[in-house]
Amino acid sequence: MTNCLRLAILFIPAFITLGLLAVAFATNWWTIVLEQNIPKNINIKNSNLRLYQTLLRIPQSRGLFSECISYRLVNLTINDSYNFLPEPSKEELAIADRNCSIDQFMCATGYAISNPLTRCIQNQQQCNGIIDCVDKSDETSTVCNERLPLRCQDGYEKCPDQKMCYRVNDQTCDGVSNCLDDSDEQNCSPQRCEDNKRAFCIKERKCARREHSHSCDGISDCADNSDEENCPSHECRGDTISCDNRCYRSKYRCDGTVQCSDFSDEKNCVEYTTKNYLKVYTIRDDRKCIEKRFTYFGGSPTIDNNIDYNNNNNNNEYQQKRVEYLTLTYYLRMGIFFGIIGGLLFTLLSILSLFLLACCRKNCHNVPFILYGIWTFLAFLSIIGSLGIYVYLWLWEKQTVVDIEKNLPFDVMIHENNTTIRNIEFFGLSFWLACGAILSTFLSLLCSYRVCCKLQSSRAEDKEYEIMQMQMQAY
Repeated sequence: MTNCLRLAILFIPAFITLGLLAVAFATNWWTIVLEQNIPKNINIKNSNLRLYQTLLRIPQSRGLFSECISYRLVNLTINDSYNFLPEPSKEELAIADRNCSIDQFMCATGYAISNPLTRCIQNQQQCNGIIDCVDKSDETSTVCNERLPLRCQDGYEKCPDQKMCYRVNDQTCDGVSNCLDDSDEQNCSPQRCEDNKRAFCIKERKCARREHSHSCDGISDCADNSDEENCPSHECRGDTISCDNRCYRSKYRCDGTVQCSDFSDEKNCVEYTTKNYLKVYTIRDDRKCIEKRFTYFGGSPTIDNNIDYNNNNNNNEYQQKRVEYLTLTYYLRMGIFFGIIGGLLFTLLSILSLFLLACCRKNCHNVPFILYGIWTFLAFLSIIGSLGIYVYLWLWEKQTVVDIEKNLPFDVMIHENNTTIRNIEFFGLSFWLACGAILSTFLSLLCSYRVCCKLQSSRAEDKEYEIMQMQMQAY
């Protein structure tokens, strides 16, 4: 086998590797969407579940560094007892859980009605016939069994069950139970709730607790979210975004997370609430997907401090948690990026080594094939390491959707009750092209090993032949 033939054998898999990697790097060709895992006609047999309409994220095409994502409006199952009301922040919980003073009584599990940020009320408010704790613990403890016959203070009247006192005009249908039998919050009409400046909760037939609350204002005031469901655009209030019969607060505009199936909340965005490595290129209406590309030189994700979050500690906490999640995925994707770049460079160097160290010499003699093998081996390690991180990130992101430390509790509940939606897509063609590059690199290594061994063997045979000739001449 001549040296030029050996070069041809080594050039072929090297060029195949370079081509496959270049195509995989530059494209985001199709991915397999597993339609059978998208919920369709759901029969609810469990009384603890109910249907909830939400957007489902479906990748239509995905490359190693870009993707085109569509969103489909589907019905999913959620816990019927799930509370949509905003959860208190860690700071608020710390304030509420701090010890009460000697002259104060601590509510057992709930907050004080007059001050939702604390569980402490004055001792004289215990067993006075007026409920001051949301959980009613100030009037239901065993200490209250020995109290004198109920006498209501001025301005208060007895509840229908004759056990508590309340202000009929102010505390009827105010979203807080002021009677032991909850009679003051029963049979509330939408008009009564509106007169009390509160939203009406359709499913619970109650008024929302928050004063100056409204339906279709983008804020969940009912535990079952009924005040924010089935909201036509003409019913949306204030500074909100209207889409899919829902109203969203303006803070969701250009936050990097799609809320509307027509992408209206993410179209024509100059800046994003959360600065991350995802650059939105175009909304491709022909394919009904939003195209994003990962940019690696814009810095790690941060929160835009110029955005007003209305002093919402809960939202700030979520944004910070989201930034931590994006930062980790950012560095993992950096590993993928540099792994593919390394594979391209090392493959290119292996080809150049053949050109510069072989074809530039006369008759292609004395080629150091071992240098080609070193570059090819490094390319193999880079590509396989990059795809290893890619697979790990793909699996890790699927697991993360049920991790409450990285997602909102609602997202976790959605994926726990609808497990099939975590398996609605598979790797794109670019991934398999990169796998093909690994295979061709491995073949290059085998060819390099074979050529080197054959080269050494032929040189040994030539040397042995020269020695025999010298011995014959000596005789």
